[in-house]
Amino acid sequence: MRYLLGVLLLFFFLQKTQAQIDPNNPEAIQDSLQEFGKREVANDSLKVHTPVISDYKYWRQGDISPTVVDTALTVESFYRQNFTHKDVFAKMYFPNFGQTFNPLEYEESRNRIHLLPTGKSFNYLFPEDVRYYDVKTPTTEFLFENGLREGQYLSTTFTHNLTPQLNYSVRYRGLRSMGRYQNNLAANNAFIATISYKSKNERFKLWTHFASQNLDNEENGGIQHLEEFVLDDSLRTTNRQNIAVNLESADTQYDSRRFHLGASYGLFGKAKSDSTNLGAPILIKNIFTYEKQKYFYEETAVEDYYESPVFSGLERRNRKNFETLQNTSTVEFKWGERLLLEAGVRIENLKLYSSHPLSSGLINVPREIKDNLLGGVAKLYFDWNERVKLIADAEFKSGEIFKSQYHVSGELDIQPIEGYHIVGGILAESAFPSLNLFYNQSFYKDFNYYNYSFDNINTQKLFGKLNLEKLKTDVEASLYNVENYVYVGTDFRPRQLDGNISLFQIKANNLISYRKFHLRTTAQYQKVTQNEGFLPLPDVIARASIYWQSKMFNDRAEVQIGFNANYFSEFESREFFPVINEFMLQRTHPDYGIQKIGGNPMLDFFLNIKVDRMRIYLRADHFNTFWGENNYYSVPYTPFRDFKIQFGVKWYLFT
Repeated sequence: MRYLLGVLLLFFFLQKTQAQIDPNNPEAIQDSLQEFGKREVANDSLKVHTPVISDYKYWRQGDISPTVVDTALTVESFYRQNFTHKDVFAKMYFPNFGQTFNPLEYEESRNRIHLLPTGKSFNYLFPEDVRYYDVKTPTTEFLFENGLREGQYLSTTFTHNLTPQLNYSVRYRGLRSMGRYQNNLAANNAFIATISYKSKNERFKLWTHFASQNLDNEENGGIQHLEEFVLDDSLRTTNRQNIAVNLESADTQYDSRRFHLGASYGLFGKAKSDSTNLGAPILIKNIFTYEKQKYFYEETAVEDYYESPVFSGLERRNRKNFETLQNTSTVEFKWGERLLLEAGVRIENLKLYSSHPLSSGLINVPREIKDNLLGGVAKLYFDWNERVKLIADAEFKSGEIFKSQYHVSGELDIQPIEGYHIVGGILAESAFPSLNLFYNQSFYKDFNYYNYSFDNINTQKLFGKLNLEKLKTDVEASLYNVENYVYVGTDFRPRQLDGNISLFQIKANNLISYRKFHLRTTAQYQKVTQNEGFLPLPDVIARASIYWQSKMFNDRAEVQIGFNANYFSEFESREFFPVINEFMLQRTHPDYGIQKIGGNPMLDFFLNIKVDRMRIYLRADHFNTFWGENNYYSVPYTPFRDFKIQFGVKWYLFT
């Protein structure tokens, strides 16, 4: 609560900051921003900057060009109105905010070694997710949603250019939601501060951030007796907290602290090519990152859900830690906005450890594992008159314990006719398995492991995409082949598959409009053609939104009203294993056997309103729970979210 109070005080204080004045501002088209030019100014010799939306931009490390802040009301912005700020198509919500998602499609690696469990990964910000801003006037982004039963989600960002060259931003994100089931509390928070600077001639640039993130959850193992959920109508949407659950005292915590610093210096000053001004053609860059992570599992009472014996001399808690120090030095050649070549070296120092060594039978888990990796990175971007674009990335690194790894990806975008794109690409990757599945210490004797014999997971992907912009349609197809796939078996132990997993996906998006009525549909068909039992996925995933959108109240507001439906076909899903926060192959229950989930649509009603730069979201989530059977699940034995009135606000303040 004191964090929330501090952020609100900061929010109201900063709104009194005056707008920057730019005496050299060119004429620009007005948008929905405040009409600064109509303000009275004490000194007539000064010109008040009249901002337009293109004056407010952000960029992320690795971006080719900056992105303009999006204040429009679209169905895509509605899809991103959640605590992850991302479109969560093909991800199944758990019953409470701030919990994990059940991934309904194959999740690609992010090409890095980290301790982050799958169950904590969806609400985590990696270095390349952090935004660095460039704004003409002080800017605040405010986001709010109500929680389940008790609690709320609040995210606020303030950014300000002290000079045209120097920007800072402060972001706080806090989530606390009680949930409707026992032992279901979610409490996530993050604090991120950034600074970016560029010299007047833009030869020298510096960007840095500090990020502190905590992802804390109470963890239950699903409900004990399915009939209490399926058959008892008195518990249909109320009194869910009276249903008995497995694990009544377990909780998990993931904590991360990161310092990140990047800098570049351009050689040979400015250059000219015909009439196009170019920046320094050669850049020397260095990026440094230090991050410390820990994962913690605890039971505050004696639980009997897992049959594994426990170590009598240990508390019912376990923790593992990970520290990484990474430094990347590169040389970049850039020719305007059309060509970029970059190559350099990368050094990583890794340390994985727990509080003490542990021996259990034939298993010896060391206290500490250290390794140093050395390798190289390369990047290519080529744009020929916006008709042909080529983007490619490559990385190789090698160490004693974490072995040799590589990542090569490329994408070719051809535009034979304006508004029509043909895209093709490849991915070839050899990545070390998740550290969470490689190493673990636990007070449960059966959940200790050190899988030093695991090989790298090798992934090959081919994909193609047809983008018909003028028809508002795109179709994408992908083929995957995964070797040495690592999974968690029905005995709770990570294992490596002796064989390949092959799958293909076909996904289509379409928007049909008639006057003020719109239908946005997304459908995906996928099939695991080899070793399906080790990666169970639904064959069909679909989403459709039908809505009416128009200006109202003398064009002072914009309204969007309609219905949204989500669906995935029935399949034998993996279940969730809270001790390590990973998904595991489903066990055969002595009473219920193998439980399938899916095959039921989830219907929502929504009303979205935009007034100036404020967007108000009102949803009736999953209203079809009022009829039919209670047979909707996120994972086996864990019900999906019940009916809920969801309220949210997203507000941009340009002062």
